[in-house]
Amino acid sequence: ALRDALADDITAAVVRDALTRREVERVAGALETAGVRALLVKGAALACTIYQQSWHRPRTDTDLLVAHADVPAASRALESCGYRRSDEVSTGEYVSYQMAFERLDPGGLRHVVDLHWKPVNPLLLADALPAERLWEEGTPLPGFTVSLVRVPSISDSVLLACVHRLAHHQEHERLIWLWDLKLLAGAMTPAQWARLADEASARQLAAVCLDGLRRARALLDSPLPGDVEAALEAAAASEPSRRYVEGPVSRRDVLVSDLRRLPDLSSRLRLLREHMFPSASFMRRRYGVNSTLLLP
Repeated sequence: ALRDALADDITAAVVRDALTRREVERVAGALETAGVRALLVKGAALACTIYQQSWHRPRTDTDLLVAHADVPAASRALESCGYRRSDEVSTGEYVSYQMAFERLDPGGLRHVVDLHWKPVNPLLLADALPAERLWEEGTPLPGFTVSLVRVPSISDSVLLACVHRLAHHQEHERLIWLWDLKLLAGAMTPAQWARLADEASARQLAAVCLDGLRRARALLDSPLPGDVEAALEAAAASEPSRRYVEGPVSRRDVLVSDLRRLPDLSSRLRLLREHMFPSASFMRRRYGVNSTLLLP
């Protein structure tokens, strides 16, 4: 009875994954044609790399990370594939470092691509993992012929998974994110573990990384070598990012931190304006209203 109940879900997952992979191939080809270097990140990248079958890793969108200078060209490439900007995400120069694009295919399946130019929004964490550096360390996209679209190295994938877990979802632990970490940790060689410890320490992400790996170990028996744990713990003691481990960081705290990290008064004022006055289309979609009178 359980197998029968799961059979339809499995069939749907396999079909959706096949259609999504075909869509990723179209988008990757368009980015290649446009000369845009991009990283496939988060669930879509992990599905292609650490899972036995890509349909084993559920995901609702495809995340791409590009350099800020390549955002216009990447946007045009997505539009050439039939995508249109979505109002799902409030986007500006500083308030959110991503744009959402969506497309409805002939079969009625909705495809969503999130185009990022920083991996997360809080600058304290985002600036530690620049897109250009991640791309240089990346590896070819498995099963695809493109050369300009890559996936992060395995050590960078661990860092990204740990950062994403706390940057945007501090109080919403999800089993799938910890399972990602378990599979990543189980696939790492001693050299890759050493690389992870060095990179996390150098980029002041040791506390965030250690928290994710310890949580995966506690709940899922994920591996964590003792020497790596000790190195991360030693580096974590004085890191500013440790605040994300010690307790919830409120939106106000993130805003204050971002204002301090921006380089000048003009950029700080722009960030405040983008928070206070999002686009009308975003507000209508977020709150489900049509009347202009309700926007204020």
